Order: sequence, then C-alpha cells, then structure tokens
Amino acid sequence: MKWLFMKLKVLEDNNTFIDMYYLAEPGVSYYIEDGNEKILFDTGYSSVIIENARKMNINLNEVNKLVISHGHDNHTGGLRYFFEEKRNIELIAHPECFDHKEDATGLYIGTPLSKEELSKVCRLNLSKKPVQISKHITYLGEIPTLNDFEPRYSIGKSIINGEKVDDTIDDDSAIVYKSDEGLFVVTGCSHSGICNILEYAKKSL
Repeated sequence: MKWLFMKLKVLEDNNTFIDMYYLAEPGVSYYIEDGNEKILFDTGYSSVIIENARKMNINLNEVNKLVISHGHDNHTGGLRYFFEEKRNIELIAHPECFDHKEDATGLYIGTPLSKEELSKVCRLNLSKKPVQISKHITYLGEIPTLNDFEPRYSIGKSIINGEKVDDTIDDDSAIVYKSDEGLFVVTGCSHSGICNILEYAKKSL
C-alpha cells in the first residue's frame, strides 16, 4: 500500500543553511499541503516568510487556510505582510489569540493586527474546540492540562474582557495529521505542554 502524507516545509525558524541564503529569525512558520488544501501554520516574526517563500518557489497566494498556534508576536508578526497580498481566506485560532499580551516589563508581545482589523481581510474561525481544516488535519483548539507534571504557567499579562490578568497562554494550540500509520503533531511553542498536547490529540482523534 502506498502511504500518502502531508507535505511540510519550514518557512521560518531561527536556523538556516549554509549556501541556501534563506532568512532566519526567532519565529516560526510552516507551509503545509494536504491534498488540495494549502495551509500556513503561523507567520513568524516579520516579513521573512514572504522572502523565504519566494526563494522556495512557494506561492503564498495559493494558501487557503491560515492557522495560528497562539498570539505571541514571533508567531503572528508576519500577518500584516501576508495580508498585504492575500485576502478573504479562513483564519483558524483560539478566541483569546488576538487579545492584548505583554511581557513582565510591560512590552507588547501580541499580534500586530486586532480581531477587528483581521475580520476585514479574512474569515475568522475562532474556536476552543477542535476544527477539521483538511481531510487529515485537525486544529486542536484549547488544550486541557492532563498531566500533573505539565501545569499551566504564566508569561506576562493579558487583557481579557477589559481586565489585566496573568497570561497562562490558554490560546496555545497545535495541529494534528491523522494517517493510517498514526498521528503526527505540529506545534508552535507547546506552551500547553507537549505531553498535554499529545494526550489531547489522542483523545480527540
């Protein structure tokens, strides 16, 4: 039997290769294909994804789903550059992903575009529950704490419903590819805990 798998290319991370001349920065973005679905998972910190996609011969205008792992700027900073050219696609994320976020010093570390701004350029699908985004790939939504050794921890503050609270990054999520050989999990920072994510993936699919 011939196994069919998703295709995944790293558009951005903090490494690069000698003589390849791709750009690197402390951010993450993956380009994924599952059948006819072309998915962008996170957008990195800046416009690096645009330049790297061009060098990889990836046409970002063909992307039809955009998934955000969580609302920190090194995963969402590229949104403003992506939407300079692309419009009216589905964006899937946790409902708290685009809330105000700041670090312990008060520095803003959230997304460059608000929910209101994004709603003008894409179709927002904000969900705490799993969302099927292609034939084999599912967005997990909010990850519960399933292991005592991986409790939630806060990174700075968030403003939710007008109140500043400790940000335990409840918006952190992941995507899962389900194949006949098992589950393949793709994460951003795994703030929810990688074991919690894996256990929830097994329970959800």
